Amino acid sequence: MNDNIHLKKYLKKRSIHKVAKPHKQIQRNNYKFFIVIPCYNEFEYIFDTLDSLNIQNQNLLNDTLVLVIINHSIDDAIAVKQNNSKTYSELIKKEYIFDFIAIDCFSNKNELPNQLAGVGYARKIGLDFCLNYALDDKSIFCSLDADTLVDKNYLNIIDCQFNGNNVNAAVINFKHQKSNNPIIEEGIRKYELLLKSIAQKIEDTGSPYGYVSMGSTIVCNMKSYVACGGMNTKKATEDFYFLQSLAKYTKIEKIKDILVFPSSRNENRVYLGTGFRMGEYSKNKTFKNLDFNQDSYNQLSKIIKIVKKNSMKDGEVIFKELSSQLNKKSISFLIEKEVESILDKFKKNAKDIKQYNLFFNQWFDALTIMKFLKYLNN
Repeated sequence: MNDNIHLKKYLKKRSIHKVAKPHKQIQRNNYKFFIVIPCYNEFEYIFDTLDSLNIQNQNLLNDTLVLVIINHSIDDAIAVKQNNSKTYSELIKKEYIFDFIAIDCFSNKNELPNQLAGVGYARKIGLDFCLNYALDDKSIFCSLDADTLVDKNYLNIIDCQFNGNNVNAAVINFKHQKSNNPIIEEGIRKYELLLKSIAQKIEDTGSPYGYVSMGSTIVCNMKSYVACGGMNTKKATEDFYFLQSLAKYTKIEKIKDILVFPSSRNENRVYLGTGFRMGEYSKNKTFKNLDFNQDSYNQLSKIIKIVKKNSMKDGEVIFKELSSQLNKKSISFLIEKEVESILDKFKKNAKDIKQYNLFFNQWFDALTIMKFLKYLNN
């Protein structure tokens, strides 16, 4: 690994692995699998999550390091701090088939600064720490949540997908745990169905961003993690932006087996997270800004097909065809985005059609697609 120039560059310029304070020294030099779990106020959940990992294929667990990043900010509530301290004390007594470390981002000297603290920063601390112990570029980084259970074949199927099909990055199919609250149970089923429907419809347009962005379902190899710039440090939607970065580098495959079971609890921890959406559904029986009509997807599909068909042509020529086939609102959106000059820039800088289309997909990315769909449905 020391000969990997890209890794060296990442460790020097982007990594925050030195922030991590593991509870014990790691005895091995490398692992094939890493499972990174941010843990914030999760005493009642984290041990069930770890138990679900402990029944995986033992041969794979023998080559797995699990990292639990126990974290909170300096200004967090006393109850959260006590919960984290209790979690740490109990966790370091545990024994599992897999190797694990508890990373201290909660004690007096190690609490996270208020401006940085959040799930994105916690994930990044754990994932960056893994880089020093990765066997090679194909070592697998799994992102999980502390209140999420996994199927007994979780590692087996990931291993087969990545090593048997030359996969670099993937999202895993999921089903939320059953809620005892009938309104939340109704809401969570509608929500996950809606997320999967939106992802499928975006994929059907020909966009590479047709997947569900959920932190507990993301898997990638070390090479992809480094190449896309690593995990971002956003307090919320870190999974959305990380997957978008991955998708600009490599194809995001879909593991169709339902292997991940996130919590359905109604805790509004982060904006636009599952808890936020369940709170929204409990009050209004609907989800704001997620109801897109089919014509919106049809318009998106036309844009992608027209640009692809006319790759390397002048922006004026492509815009003329777009104008003849799209509705007024779609054209208005593209004009605001200065699409004609953008396409001319792609033509000037692309060495071939493949690179031109890559430039376009990197520009018309997941965030732009969501803005486009919301714009058409506003």
